[in-house]
Amino acid sequence: MMKHIVIIPCAGTGSRFNAPIAKQYLPLLDKTVLDWTLQTFINLKMINEIYVICQRDDSYIDDYISRYPNVNFLRLGGITRTETVRNALEHIELEDNDWVLVHDAARCCIDHRDVEQLLIQLKNHEIGGILASKATDTLKQVDADGNIVKTIDRTVIYQAQTPQMFRSHILMSGLDYCREKNITITDEASAVEALGSKVSVVESLYSNPKITYPDDLLFAASILASRL
Repeated sequence: MMKHIVIIPCAGTGSRFNAPIAKQYLPLLDKTVLDWTLQTFINLKMINEIYVICQRDDSYIDDYISRYPNVNFLRLGGITRTETVRNALEHIELEDNDWVLVHDAARCCIDHRDVEQLLIQLKNHEIGGILASKATDTLKQVDADGNIVKTIDRTVIYQAQTPQMFRSHILMSGLDYCREKNITITDEASAVEALGSKVSVVESLYSNPKITYPDDLLFAASILASRL
């Protein structure tokens, strides 16, 4: 039976946030960033398994292990996000057509309705796709000196988010290919695109920011508070 597996890379240090602990463990309202992220997926009936991938020496994760007995915590974090995801795929028992959803731990505002739409719209897709939002700002392309070269048509621009959902064998093939060709990627979709595969976009209808800087934590708190 085909499964839906969630992988949450949790091995980053969040250097841009400039906090004493990794941003996924920071308090946010009455929980932590990672708590909010986990609880969205735990409450989705279509999700079969959840894996959090952390560093081997991560001491903060012990608290979560005790509080989330139905979540799998693996100390397989790599130097990069890509390596972390690849390590997880090698470890988890998967069939070729199982779905793998990779989600940023720091996207704690992910709404269950967006995830459900991703699952529904891609269920018969051969490759997979990502959650993304339409660009709303006017976008400018600039040269090396910071001068505007042209205005980009924002109607064809989407901002990539997570989850990013792919058939397990497709995602692994993409990651392997990029490693062999020394291609630098910033998300899973980039790896699959490198294979020449067409990746679908499912529009996100709810705020799903990634916490990167301190002000983002305040923004996330306001979003989550409005949903309570």
